[in-house]
Amino acid sequence: MSPLSIDHHGWLLRGQILLASRPRWPRGPVVRRSEIIDGTADTAVLRLQQLLADAPSGRFDTLTLHLGAPWVRYSVLPWQDNLKRDADWQGYARVLMASQFNVATDTWRVAIEDGGYGAPRLAAGVDQGLYQTLLELARTRRCKLQAVAPLLTDVTNRYSAGLKSREFALILAEHEHVSCLFRKQRHWRGVVTLPMPAGGLSGASLSSLIRDAAMLASDFVPRNLYLAAAQEPVIEQHDDSFDVEWLGGLHPLLDAASEWARPEVSA
Repeated sequence: MSPLSIDHHGWLLRGQILLASRPRWPRGPVVRRSEIIDGTADTAVLRLQQLLADAPSGRFDTLTLHLGAPWVRYSVLPWQDNLKRDADWQGYARVLMASQFNVATDTWRVAIEDGGYGAPRLAAGVDQGLYQTLLELARTRRCKLQAVAPLLTDVTNRYSAGLKSREFALILAEHEHVSCLFRKQRHWRGVVTLPMPAGGLSGASLSSLIRDAAMLASDFVPRNLYLAAAQEPVIEQHDDSFDVEWLGGLHPLLDAASEWARPEVSA
């Protein structure tokens, strides 16, 4: 019997698109496919469209998209007493992010986490044109779009209960980028995304990356590091300055790396 409902989860990374399709009813095996892309938005959307066209489909499908770097950018917004409305925070975030990234942000769609009074807030921005194109793609494929979610937000929410240290850096390792989110005294202090070190994360490269990230985005160098990645890296501890705790993968459907179909280089 063909499934009536399928949940599709797509990941947009800099050089790769991944799609996992899981029948919700009746239950069935997960179908995974991936495509290599050239880092442009047009190619990313085209390859995602092709993956969805080749994926199993039902009558009541959903689509959840997870955006990695560089499709989404992050900033920690210092508290401002004079910002009373959501629109005020949106405008403040665009001004701050325009200065931080040296790009125009007038057309960005910005999501800002809820926070207590006086607390800095984590913001994530994505180009509005890309967002609207993804909405249209879901509509064309007759999928209910559940969310267009930043990967760092995904990981922070997924592992929030395990982030117990008072001072730490949460490290999100993608294939080509590493995002570092710093927290101290129950408040976010800064966030930065850097290229993945050549050769991947090791004890020495991780230590160097954290120090560079702290210099760019934080007012302290944390001892406690929480690490999430698609695959657990082999890290030999060369530096006693850091305690590294492996949290796990980025998403349950993304973690089974060995089950992904080998991507082919796109023309």
